[in-house]
Amino acid sequence: MHLRRHRIRVLSVNAFLRVLTLFAASLPVQAISEPVSFGDVLQLRITEVAQTLAYGSSPQNTVVNIKGSDSSLGAVTLIHGGCWSNAYDRNHTLPMAEALSTMGYDVWVPEYRRVGDEGGGWPGSLEDIVAAVEFVTDKTGQPTILVGHSAGGHLALRAAQTGLAIDGVVGLAPITDLVSYGAEAGSCQSMVAPFMGDETYSPDASYRDASVTLNAINIPVAVVIGKEDPIVGASQIAVFDAVQVNTVDGAGHFDVIHPETEAFSAVVKALEAIKGEGR
Repeated sequence: MHLRRHRIRVLSVNAFLRVLTLFAASLPVQAISEPVSFGDVLQLRITEVAQTLAYGSSPQNTVVNIKGSDSSLGAVTLIHGGCWSNAYDRNHTLPMAEALSTMGYDVWVPEYRRVGDEGGGWPGSLEDIVAAVEFVTDKTGQPTILVGHSAGGHLALRAAQTGLAIDGVVGLAPITDLVSYGAEAGSCQSMVAPFMGDETYSPDASYRDASVTLNAINIPVAVVIGKEDPIVGASQIAVFDAVQVNTVDGAGHFDVIHPETEAFSAVVKALEAIKGEGR
């Protein structure tokens, strides 16, 4: 009798679990609220063990490599934003890097000198990005696609003007014009002067040189930006042709780096389009 009662209890538990699973599957999927915040991005987790390598002599000159089991889609160098400030590092972009790696990309995420680091700012930050991209190219044996967010988008586009061997650039809410951006109100906008080594905002020829000159870029470029972006506005993407820009309704500044958003789907499509142009 004891064995029989035990068998009946186990079967009942299993039956309950099956019912619970079916009930959970019938519930509507809870979509992430958009636009997402920087805090939402920070709550994302990464499970992949990353490889970290040095590409230069500065403590900031390191690059994380997140390589999936299938990297048939080629190499991507993901340049994080954060207003060019060392208050923000690459960690918040690692979940995005992992998401891209699961899709078949070999993803590299460099750290670089920023405002607050010795040698950071203009042109040191750009010099680090160029060195990191050359390092990735040497390690992978193939040109990479640059993906840059916000200030990282500025550096990605500006690096494309240097003649690097890269397949294309995907700018995610990229800052392009330091003269006009630095004249705007806002905490990120106020970092333009320190980035340029100014105590006060005093735009001159160096600001224009540090800005993006689109006709100096001879590779495919795509831009994804949220229509509700409060940090990088439409004026910063006015330089691009309409066909190069995907403006995502309802998305903000951080949706483009959050793997669970509609804006991130647009980023993936932009990457696919650039891969297609490179064939």
